[in-house]
Amino acid sequence: MLYTKRLIQAFAVLAGIAIILSAQACKKDDNNDDTNDGSAQLQQERLKVGRILLEVQAHNVDEALPYYSDSIEYHDPIVSISGIADMTAFFNNLIVVASPNLLTIVHDETIDGDVYSATWTMSGDFLNNPYEARGISIFKFEPNSTQVYYQRDYYSEGDIMTSIPLMAQAILGFRTYYRCAVDPTFDCPLKSSPQMAGSIPLRSYDQVSSDQLTVGRQLVAINAGNYTEVFPYFAPNYEYHDPIVNIYTPDTMAMFLDSLFVSSSNLITTVEDEKLANDIYFATWTMSGEFDGSAFSAPGMSIVKFVEGTTQTYYSMDYYTEGDIMLGVPQLAETVIGFRHYYREAVDPNYGGN
Repeated sequence: MLYTKRLIQAFAVLAGIAIILSAQACKKDDNNDDTNDGSAQLQQERLKVGRILLEVQAHNVDEALPYYSDSIEYHDPIVSISGIADMTAFFNNLIVVASPNLLTIVHDETIDGDVYSATWTMSGDFLNNPYEARGISIFKFEPNSTQVYYQRDYYSEGDIMTSIPLMAQAILGFRTYYRCAVDPTFDCPLKSSPQMAGSIPLRSYDQVSSDQLTVGRQLVAINAGNYTEVFPYFAPNYEYHDPIVNIYTPDTMAMFLDSLFVSSSNLITTVEDEKLANDIYFATWTMSGEFDGSAFSAPGMSIVKFVEGTTQTYYSMDYYTEGDIMLGVPQLAETVIGFRHYYREAVDPNYGGN
């Protein structure tokens, strides 16, 4: 009987421990669920904020500005802003005064950790000059917050310059010159072109991310010595775009790269920030070198889209402003400098006009 009582007591103790451990495990699971739900909710809120800031129009500037932190840092191809006071003045100058009918349509977007990226098309009038420009943006959020402390927009100022009569001839001339040098599909009107004077399905989500990140970086950072190594990653329906050139099919892309590295044999691209989510790779970078003998340095950003679960890419686009390259060409530099003066005078609260 004594043995039976002790056995029952031991069983009761063990049962009690099991109940306590089970309760703690349930509590831990509940906490994880709350954390996961909270994180998912925060990311959805950040997606919403990113759209609000990109799609801002003259009538809701005051609603968008509170999403920027007091120490906001902003950059585009021409303007750099620091602090919420200057950001407020910049927004009012650009959107309310200079482009009151600005309309931005977001295309691809992704949120990964504290970083939001999106591609878009903006259209409207800049000081009564109609334009349309494609671009891409990166936003960085404060930890566990919907406050944005960093934003960089990439687009080509050439898309605005083409609508200004005094500047259109220079930008259109440069685009013709560039396409003659690199675009195998372009019927060059110049007498001589400037250059003459595989994928296996992946095994896991982690492997997908790792391999796609590697391939995305390789596609962005190619140079004259290794560019042929990216050819196997082009899907049959591959297409490529930059501010000047539109390329379709892998064979045409191979010819484009051949021509590009003839004209820019010392071109180097250094990747800075990069993110991969949902088979889409985003990266910011700086490229430098010479184009047909003219030295340049240009910051930019790229998007690369992969066929789901593979390293095959079916779409990529580079965003930069050709003004950064035109500055190295003496006959075109004055036009670019003139446009940047014109733009900053209209929107930059810190610009003195010198």
